[in-house]
Amino acid sequence: MSLQHLLHTFIVPNLGTPGSQPALSDFVVTIWIALAILAVRVVFERSVIPGFRRYLEKVKGPGGGKAAFPVLDNIWIAVFSGSLTAYAWWVTVRSNGGCTPWSTASCFAGWPEHPVSLSQRLYMVLAFAYYLYELMGTAAGLGTKLKTDMVAHHLVTMALVLISHHTTLQRMSVMWQALFDVSNPILHTAKALHASGLRQLEPAKWALFNLFAATFLICRVLGGPVAILWPSFTRAQGVLPASYCYTCWGLEVFVYALQLLWFYKIVEIAVKGEKAAEKAD
Repeated sequence: MSLQHLLHTFIVPNLGTPGSQPALSDFVVTIWIALAILAVRVVFERSVIPGFRRYLEKVKGPGGGKAAFPVLDNIWIAVFSGSLTAYAWWVTVRSNGGCTPWSTASCFAGWPEHPVSLSQRLYMVLAFAYYLYELMGTAAGLGTKLKTDMVAHHLVTMALVLISHHTTLQRMSVMWQALFDVSNPILHTAKALHASGLRQLEPAKWALFNLFAATFLICRVLGGPVAILWPSFTRAQGVLPASYCYTCWGLEVFVYALQLLWFYKIVEIAVKGEKAAEKAD
């Protein structure tokens, strides 16, 4: 069996074939991507974090090294989420058929005859793979440990990604994730500064937290109903089969309910300060 045959059959089926059409087999490669990220994470935890822990012990004294893991863990998440968000916006603006948070008419118009670009497919695969990596890492006790609400969020979002890919609704899926994910790198940068425990970083930490709260409010709490729920409950019903609508509506409402729960916690931190922040961590 040649390397090319192995690649196109077991590692990157369909997606790696020139001229291929979108199919659920595109997501086979997400298993390999998730495993690769997990392997890099293991190396990261065994080589970079111990050195940083020793450095913090020297700088902050005994016990100072405890901050090493949360600081670098949040930096890791900020880098990955920031990269994915930047790519999502690039695809949304350039290759998403005009479907944007401020112009949702194109998200369903002409369905199902939507041309699907390779950049749309690649983004959905990469986003799915990163969620899969976090779920696998949580199950294996490696890397970022997701809480129950985040596990539920990831599973529901991954289900929506698969449904969107199967039903040629890539436009809506890419736009949604681009909109909602704006706040992620800001949050984890703020959390990294918080975990450092350095007083001189307090102003920067709270400035970033306030920026995160503002982007969360605008992009998720307010933007969710305007750019996601309203088009889905109005335009989609006249375009898509009822089975697609009802399934997606239920999943979308669940994800939005999580946003409201999380925003309540954000407000609680803003009101109560450090104690609430430590409880949320």
